[in-house]
Amino acid sequence: MIQARNPLQNHSPATTHSKLLAISLILVVSTISFTALRPVSATAETGYENPVTAAPQLVPPRTASCTVTLAQSQPFPVPGGNGYDTPLTGTINPPSSCPAPWSMIVLNFTGSVTGRQFDREAMIWISNAMIYMGTTPEPTPAGITWHAIKDVSQYTPLLNQPANFTVQVPNLVNKVYTGIIYITATLTFYQTSPAFPAANHPDTIVPLSGSFLFLFGPTPVSPKPVTLPTNPDRVNLEMWSKGNSCDEFWYASQPDAYANANGLCGGGAFREIQISIDGTLAGVVWPFPYLFTGGINPYLWRPIPAVDAFNEPPYLVDLTPFIGMLADGQPHTISFSVVNNGFYWQIDGNLLVYRDPVLTTTTGKLTSYQVSPSATQSVSQTINANSALFSFTSSRDLTIAGYVDTSQGRVTTSVAQSFEFTNNQVLDLINFLENLKGTETITTTTTTSGPSGTSIVTVADSYPIAMTSMFQIPGALASSGNPATLKFILPATVDQSFIRTTTTNTNGHIFTASISDTVRAEAVLVRSLTTGVNAVASGTDSEHYILSDSSGVCFNHVIKAAQGFVTADTLIPAC
Repeated sequence: MIQARNPLQNHSPATTHSKLLAISLILVVSTISFTALRPVSATAETGYENPVTAAPQLVPPRTASCTVTLAQSQPFPVPGGNGYDTPLTGTINPPSSCPAPWSMIVLNFTGSVTGRQFDREAMIWISNAMIYMGTTPEPTPAGITWHAIKDVSQYTPLLNQPANFTVQVPNLVNKVYTGIIYITATLTFYQTSPAFPAANHPDTIVPLSGSFLFLFGPTPVSPKPVTLPTNPDRVNLEMWSKGNSCDEFWYASQPDAYANANGLCGGGAFREIQISIDGTLAGVVWPFPYLFTGGINPYLWRPIPAVDAFNEPPYLVDLTPFIGMLADGQPHTISFSVVNNGFYWQIDGNLLVYRDPVLTTTTGKLTSYQVSPSATQSVSQTINANSALFSFTSSRDLTIAGYVDTSQGRVTTSVAQSFEFTNNQVLDLINFLENLKGTETITTTTTTSGPSGTSIVTVADSYPIAMTSMFQIPGALASSGNPATLKFILPATVDQSFIRTTTTNTNGHIFTASISDTVRAEAVLVRSLTTGVNAVASGTDSEHYILSDSSGVCFNHVIKAAQGFVTADTLIPAC
């Protein structure tokens, strides 16, 4: 399993280098319009500026382009719809003034909301293939606007012909939650030039569902069987997933017995998503510990959201060793299950199929399969009357290899993975206090050998997270008998990172690229239980994004904020 993330997604080392260099040069030579900085001192935050992140902006090609609109200031819930989750649907055509091939296709997703509203999920499907998933920020009474941008060039096979589309933002509006969410979504098609050739993309994309699958408990769930072309030479699964209800914060859950006895969320702190082909376990995903803009304490995320909150990248699972099974022209069942599922998950995805340019049929065989049915799990615990300590660990190793006979000769692919998980929790039930510190480390080595030589790609991921939270009603106030003085106190801190190093060795030529994205936030909310008025609503957060490669490209950006407004915005010249 590898989580796809721009700007390193679906690019060769040479292309990645040129893309990172372009980012670096534009940031150096352009006039940078950073957010205006302002001093802050208030203790009851009443508003915040539009969300910002430290991540590098996508740099489109310098070629002619055409834009196609999916949604223009579209309100959600959809007027006249059958419920809060009614999607917007329609048909788009490739732009006649900018015919294929395209050097890049860019999705621009802009939202605005005013009033009071929860964070909501947002999705886009093209011809039943999911291309985007994110969440929305929680607004202020005055309203906010946010923006996400994504390179969607890999979906060219769907977009070079008329296609249906679905934009969905489930959103409940009533007398309390008044915020109608308005979405504008466009696709911009950039033409090619000698400096900007056609983008790499799969030859065929096979959607799995066209909407989210809902997984309750451990039982596997399958979309309709899918049939692949008969001449694949490489197949990847891209998958989006989201835990909900108790499993929104699955990494903060407790063992079932303790959770059931104390009204907490069960399943323990470890989750694994298993992917099977016709009942054979073909890959696993250890999910990233996402936090959305209402998570823990909403004042943590104003205006800097947690890592990838507005644009969640899919996980990639290499299924190439299974081509011998998949290339027979018959329907195959792809199923998903969530180990230790504490409530329910949503999952969807696509198969990205790269086809032999000459043969109409390829054949292959699975040559090595070293996959245990489940990961090793353990938990140690110390339980007292009103407190508890838990320490969760999990690990697994797997190796899957196979070959495919292509027009160029036999190509062998081996995928070897090593997973480690730790999670330590300290709980105090009197003050509903939880201190948590955990990490996941995942190393994936993919070795491809064939007539053109050998390529070894190693991706080392780390997902550290630390957080504290408390929900307290001061005892003196609770026992005073005066409802006017009742209030709750909700302090929280979060330290979260996505860290990745990718090393590519192609016939002895080595290229390395790294990403480190860290968000740190702390907030406190004191609110009257009688009037709902905030006595204190204060938060500070920061993001530090570093992207570099072995050729010397460097992007190093830090932003800091307090009370909802950016206080520092720094581009550091060295990595």
